Order: sequence, then structure tokens, then C-alpha cells
Amino acid sequence: MKKYLMIMMILVASTLLLMACGGENDESEASNTESTSDQTAADDSDIESESDNENQEASANFPEEVIHDADADPVELEDQMGLEIGETGYVITQSEDLPLAVTLNSVERTQDLGAETKDGDEFYLVGNFTFENLGDSSVEVKKPDAASGSDESVILDDELTQGDLLGVGTWYLDEKNNIDSDNPTNSISLEPGGEENHKIAISMRDGADEYIIFFGLYTSNNRDYQNKAAWTFQSDQVDEG
Repeated sequence: MKKYLMIMMILVASTLLLMACGGENDESEASNTESTSDQTAADDSDIESESDNENQEASANFPEEVIHDADADPVELEDQMGLEIGETGYVITQSEDLPLAVTLNSVERTQDLGAETKDGDEFYLVGNFTFENLGDSSVEVKKPDAASGSDESVILDDELTQGDLLGVGTWYLDEKNNIDSDNPTNSISLEPGGEENHKIAISMRDGADEYIIFFGLYTSNNRDYQNKAAWTFQSDQVDEG
């Protein structure tokens, strides 16, 4: 009888001990699960916060009125049509999401660029631009194109084809309006925070009473910039070279 009672007591004690250990494991697993969940949530929050901070920093590079969606990644800008000579437009490059500020300072008309000469109705519109790299990476500046002032709506709706253009950006020029011999690749690149003035010759096939010079042409499913910046001006605002 005593032996039987002893066996029962051992079984009861073992059961209680197993239950106690199981409870501790459950609490430990619950604690670990909760800790992992909290850490994951914290990591997600840090990533979201970091993304928000990057968007805020990017948005700070642009005037509020040109921002279409500050929460997008990258920030989305409005198309800026109808800018005047002397005003600044803002674009974001298509391939690298880099921000660029562009000011059209003046426009000149000429048929002669050193050895390059136009005849008849053809000529060059020479835009004097200031470019500022607003990002933290080097950015290549693409040349603008030109159209008649009546083409604003088709430019905005991406319905203007390469063949419809009144003029195509062709050359970067030096201070004497000659083709820049130091730039054989016919392109320029700005370092982060860099600001430079450059003249760009747009090869025109005909004249108009009103012109549009713009960045952001969309044609054949390609574009250089995610949005458009366009300057509209009258022919009497163009200097004769």
C-alpha cells in the first residue's frame, strides 16, 4: 500500500512539474513572439519614417505650387506651361529621378553659329539658360525643343510628335555663340548642388509669331523628364543675333 501511494505521489509531482515547465515555455514563446512582432513593427515604422523623410527632403527642393504629389516616391511635379522668360521651371529626370531647376534668361535668333549656317526660313533659336542641380547625384542635362505657341495643348497631352516640332535642341554653345569645342559629346553634366549658365541652339525649320521652348517631350514612348517645363514668348521678345 505504501509503495502504491509513493508511486502516485511521484506521478502527481511529475505531472505538476511538467505543467509548470509547459507554462513557462508558453509564456516565453508568447513573449518572444510579441517581442518579434514589436521589432518588426518598429522596423517597418523606421523604413516608413525614412521614406517620409526622403520625400520631405525632396519636396523641400521645389516650390509648393509645382508639387503634384509630395508623398509619391519620387515626388511628382506639375507640368509647368506658360512660363515667361526669366522664370524658373522644375523637372525630374525620367531615368534617375533627379531634380533640376531651369531658368530661361533670354532668347536670340541667328542663322550663323561659327561654321554652321542656316539658309532661307531656317535659323537657330539660342536659349540662354541657368541650370541648377537640386539633387545629391550628378545629373545630365537634356536639350530642350521648340514648338509654335498654338501647340501648347498637344504638348501637354503628349500628342506632339518629333516631326511636328518647330525646332530641335542641337548644340551647346560657348560664350561667343560658337559650337563648344570643349564639349564634343554635345552634353553637359552638373555635380550635386552645381549651378551653371549655358547657351543651347535649337535648330528651327520655320518661324512663328509665338514660340514655346520646353523640356519634357514625350515621343515614341520615350521622354527625358517625368514632367514638363515650358516657356512661351512672342517673336518680338527674341533678340536678333
